[in-house]
Amino acid sequence: MAKIFGIIANKRKPHVGQIIDELSKWLRQRGCSTLIWEDLADKVKGGNLLPIAEVGSGCDLMIALGGDGTLLRAARAVDDRLIPILGVNVGSLGFLTEVTVDELYEALEDILADACHYEDRMNIDAIVERDGNEVGRFTGLNDIVINKGALSRVIEMRVAIDDRYLASYRADGLIVSTPTGSTAYSLSAGGPIVNPSMEAIIATPICPHTLAIRPMILSGEQILGVDIRAGHSLHGEAEVTLTVDGQVGFDLVSGDHITFRKSSRMTRLVLSGYRTFYEVLRDKLRWGDIRRNPSG
Repeated sequence: MAKIFGIIANKRKPHVGQIIDELSKWLRQRGCSTLIWEDLADKVKGGNLLPIAEVGSGCDLMIALGGDGTLLRAARAVDDRLIPILGVNVGSLGFLTEVTVDELYEALEDILADACHYEDRMNIDAIVERDGNEVGRFTGLNDIVINKGALSRVIEMRVAIDDRYLASYRADGLIVSTPTGSTAYSLSAGGPIVNPSMEAIIATPICPHTLAIRPMILSGEQILGVDIRAGHSLHGEAEVTLTVDGQVGFDLVSGDHITFRKSSRMTRLVLSGYRTFYEVLRDKLRWGDIRRNPSG
């Protein structure tokens, strides 16, 4: 049973300080202690305030108050420790933060009684090589994106699967996502929705300059390789970025080779006992709002 709870939050959410103060008091009354992200110092009345990395390394369970972005930050904080993360949405429901503030304490009662359910989610690794040397290694829960800068005209990419050439094309970028991230940026770029319990790699081009290039779903055991051939800006300089979960950026140059593969790291999420993934999907995408034509 979890005894040390880490708490991080989006400080811009309304009443977040009050929510954390009440939550900390509730947990203390049940013999639990809390580690609170020091970035929230001006929002809370007190508590054990620590850098986010120390919160992630010192807790038995992480509570992320905010939206999906806050949960992704929590996942980075716990790193490769397979400890549960409870995502609590302070606002509308998210695909990752399924529990509402009103449901928080009931969910915690289940956690303290060891009556909740968890799901381990796949992460992806991206290894960047330049001139034959590794220059960067990154891990993401949602997606890792190759995208052009604000002034770039186009990116030329050569794509291979398991070291076998697939295609070369020009595009504004490429989204490489997990099933968890299939409902995020990838979906907005026309990618497929994939059940997050699966293990797969989804490659979704961003505005490809040919209609023949389409999103692809790879097995979780396959390896996707991408060579950056060029990324021309209006000033004639390469301007391409690798972005991890929308939070970490790394500059790429022409000639870089990026290898995407399933990570050994998993992220353990506390599942909502109130709704399934498909119910969240229906709510977020408003599939239940389809109205029949009265004349039809």
